Amino acid sequence: MKEPTREELRALVRQMDEGHKRADQIRREALRDMPYNWEDVDALLQLGDAYDGPPRSSEGIIEMQRCFMKAKNRIKSCDIAKWLEKPQSTTDEHR
Repeated sequence: MKEPTREELRALVRQMDEGHKRADQIRREALRDMPYNWEDVDALLQLGDAYDGPPRSSEGIIEMQRCFMKAKNRIKSCDIAKWLEKPQSTTDEHR
């Protein structure tokens, strides 16, 4: 695989930056065109009030990865892990 030149990397970074700006613009326009719905706003505020967990100190993707790791550890520690490791039957006998 060919290594990109400095100019190609700069062009790629510029292109990505322009794409992000355009995506933000599209998102803002879509939100701006939405009608105000007080029921949606009220529901979101109620969700925020009902949250009783610790304050968020990290990005959402990091929290998702943490949840996936916990689930992975739970699966490893139970009998379902053995079932998941078995190869699936390729015949129609179980259908």
